[in-house]
Amino acid sequence: MLGTTRIPKGTYTLYTIPAADGWQLVVNRQTGQWGTEYDQTQDLARIPMRVRTLSAPVEQFTIEVQPAALVMRWDTTEASAPLRAADGGGRVSK
Repeated sequence: MLGTTRIPKGTYTLYTIPAADGWQLVVNRQTGQWGTEYDQTQDLARIPMRVRTLSAPVEQFTIEVQPAALVMRWDTTEASAPLRAADGGGRVSK
């Protein structure tokens, strides 16, 4: 689960849409495309992200999977989306 959306097992492309009123994480079914070839009709979900300013810049873009969040960092920005994993039977852990 990302946010309140169940993401089926599979391969996806992730995009972010930064905006002054809040960021969104886009989970897109299209894979293998080059650069910015984005097809909005392939979106599985758009998940609101929490954004905060870091005290020190991060030199290299990073994506980290934490127990309760997917976290992206670059420069002085950190954006995160709630994450919950399902067990082998498809049940979502709390």
